[in-house]
Amino acid sequence: MSDFFATIFGLGITGTAIAAALAEKGKSVLLVDPHVSENAPGALAGLVNPATGRHARLSWKSEEGISSLRNRIKKIERVTGRNDLISDSGVLRPAINEDLAQNFKESLEKYTWPEGWVKWLDTKETYHANPYVGETHGAIWLDCGFTVYVDKYLNAYRRFLRETGVVCKYESATYRQNSPADSFTIEMESGSSATCDHVIVAAGWRTPSFADWEYLKLHLVKGQIAVFEADHDLNWEHGVSAMGYGLRKGSRSIIVGSTYEHKFSDVNTTEGALSQIEKKLANMLPALKNRSKSVGQLAGVRVTTPNKLPVIGRHKDISNLCIYSGMGSKGLIYSEYTAAQLANHLVNGAEIEDDLSTDRFKDL
Repeated sequence: MSDFFATIFGLGITGTAIAAALAEKGKSVLLVDPHVSENAPGALAGLVNPATGRHARLSWKSEEGISSLRNRIKKIERVTGRNDLISDSGVLRPAINEDLAQNFKESLEKYTWPEGWVKWLDTKETYHANPYVGETHGAIWLDCGFTVYVDKYLNAYRRFLRETGVVCKYESATYRQNSPADSFTIEMESGSSATCDHVIVAAGWRTPSFADWEYLKLHLVKGQIAVFEADHDLNWEHGVSAMGYGLRKGSRSIIVGSTYEHKFSDVNTTEGALSQIEKKLANMLPALKNRSKSVGQLAGVRVTTPNKLPVIGRHKDISNLCIYSGMGSKGLIYSEYTAAQLANHLVNGAEIEDDLSTDRFKDL
C-alpha cells in the first residue's frame, strides 16, 4: 500500500485546488514545491471577472467556477481566521469608446447571465460609480466580480491544507514510476522518500518543463503588472477592466495590468512593458494619469492551451500520471470547479469533459 493516494507537484492555484478536492474525498495527499511557502511573496492580486475581452463574453462555466471559488474562500477563512483575502466589491467595465459600448450591450442580450450578476450603467451612472474613468459611453457593472489578493490567498490556502491534514513539503523532489507500473516513488531533496498511487503535475508555468508532458505543447505567455501610488486617497474599491485592468489595494495603490507577451527570453520586468501599462492606466482611469506614479513592477508567466481552457487528466502512456495546467488568465474562476472534476475522475472514475481532457491534444 502506498504512503499517499497522490503526490502533487506545485503549490500554486492549481496544486492547492486539487489537493483540497482530493483531501475532501478522504484521500491522503503529499504536496511538493521548492518555490513557495506559507509566507511567500507572489502575485499581488487577481480579478474575478466573468465578462471577458472586448466583447464581454461570458466565461466558460463561470457560474459553477465562481460559486466553487467563493465556497473555498469561506472554508479557508474559517480555518485560518483570515478576512483579508479578497475585496468583494464588484467590477466596473467602462466602455471607453463606441465600439466597446456596442459590444457590451450585445453581450447583455447574447448570454444568459445569472440573476443579479450584471447590469448596464449609462454615462452618468458610470461617472457616479467611478469619476476617475472620465468620459465613457456607459459601462457594464458586475456585482459578481471581486478582487483576490493572490499572495495572501495562496499562503492562507497552504496553511489551510496543512491544518486539514495535507502534507506540504517546500523542497525539490522527483518522481519515479515503480514496477509493476501501479505506483510512484517520490525522492525528496532532503533525502526522504515516499510512495504514491498517482502523480499530478500542477506546477504552473514550470509544467511544460516536465519531460513527460512535452507532447501537449502547452503555450507560455508572459505578463507584467505595475503598481501605482496616487497622490491622494482613492474613494472606490471595485476592480476596473477596460483594455487592461486596475485593482485597488490600500488607500492609494492601484495594481494595473497586464501585458500579453507570447515571445520572451526571460521573466524579468522591462521598461517597454511599463510604458504599455502606463498607457492602459491612462485609457482606463485618465484622471489618474498625472496624479499617480509607478512604485513597483512584477512579471510572471501563465500557461495557455489552444481552446483557452485548462487541461486535466491522464498521460497518454502513463495512466497514473496526471496533469492540471493551462489556466491562462482565468485560473481563479476555473480552479476549484475543474479541480473537483479531476478529483472525481481519479476517485470515482467520472468522465472528464471533452473540453478539458488531455485526449483533445491527440490530433494536434
